Amino acid sequence: MNLTSVICEYNPFHMGHAYQLSEMKKEKAVVAVMSGSFTQRGTPAVLSKYERASIAVLCGADLVLELPFPFSSARADIFGAAGVKILSSLGCVEEICFGSETGELAPLLEAEARLSSPAFQNALAKTLSENRNISHRAAMTAVYRSLYGADSALTGSNDILALSYLAALGEQKSPLKPTTVKRIGEAYNGEGEGFSSATSIREMLKRHDLEAVKRAVPQKCAEILIKSAKNGEICDEERLFSLFALLARTREDLLLEIPDIPSELAFRMIKSAKIAKNTEEFLSLAETKLYSRSRIRRGMLYAAVGVKKEDFDKVFYTTVLAANQTGREILSRIRKTAQIPIITKPADAVNFGEDVSRAFALSARADSVWELLLPAPHSGERMMREHPRML
Repeated sequence: MNLTSVICEYNPFHMGHAYQLSEMKKEKAVVAVMSGSFTQRGTPAVLSKYERASIAVLCGADLVLELPFPFSSARADIFGAAGVKILSSLGCVEEICFGSETGELAPLLEAEARLSSPAFQNALAKTLSENRNISHRAAMTAVYRSLYGADSALTGSNDILALSYLAALGEQKSPLKPTTVKRIGEAYNGEGEGFSSATSIREMLKRHDLEAVKRAVPQKCAEILIKSAKNGEICDEERLFSLFALLARTREDLLLEIPDIPSELAFRMIKSAKIAKNTEEFLSLAETKLYSRSRIRRGMLYAAVGVKKEDFDKVFYTTVLAANQTGREILSRIRKTAQIPIITKPADAVNFGEDVSRAFALSARADSVWELLLPAPHSGERMMREHPRML
């Protein structure tokens, strides 16, 4: 059985995802490594990780494994490296496929080679040292343009993640062969035409426009989303601001230790959180040209969950979230070749040693916080009692 793979969020699953999986499945079975309760931009997933994994299997994936927290909510290079590490560690996956605005592998490989070159890295370091008021992303774009001209591969959200995957493949000397499928439909922010983006669908859910949701996602996904919306199972990210604002007003000392948040930004976030009444007002007050909303959102999340810098040192495990019959066959094969623990039942994490147990405890804490963000919060230990969804 030939295996291809994808690193994903499915927040929520939409027609573009279904198209990518249909292209991937023409000759191979699909292993997906999917974000857990929180996503790459620091926001909570709209549905639980087990529901999203079930949808993925119903709509084309064969086996869904978890990209654990905090890697699931890290910046692009850390997110991509963690996903590649898990897939490479499985020992039997031949290929990784990613969506891209470019739609062709050659220009992405060329762009990644340029980004990794000493000439680019030296020029980037010089630009950042000479201009303290420019963000890393803006500096990258400016240097790339100055050295190579066109920078189309640095503008699309999927292309940027693709470059992170390619860089990780090289750095880890991974045996995974990269392939790409052109993204079809709206951009991540809802701009453009074609299939609705995940951002647009989340807005539909906020408006409770369930008829629009039906038209925007595959039928099996729509059924679960609509049922979840009616049962109060759609996460409300606004609730995360209250948790962060509480810390800003009571434990400033903790907020000065948030990973990837310099003290200047930490003080700005604390001050903004004491003034703001909601997430949008807080982000408007805290963001600058140097500090993006995504970085600030991650800081809010890391503070609420209690993430430390060392929590990003290594990916210690992955968890089985869902599988079909083919996926169960793949899982049996993986258990013979994997170089990291594959956790099936959350309660079994303690059986894999101190490092795994500690890393899993942090992810479980994130799951517990996610439960608080539901309209009617669930028990903080609910996901600890879950089993993989075998469909």
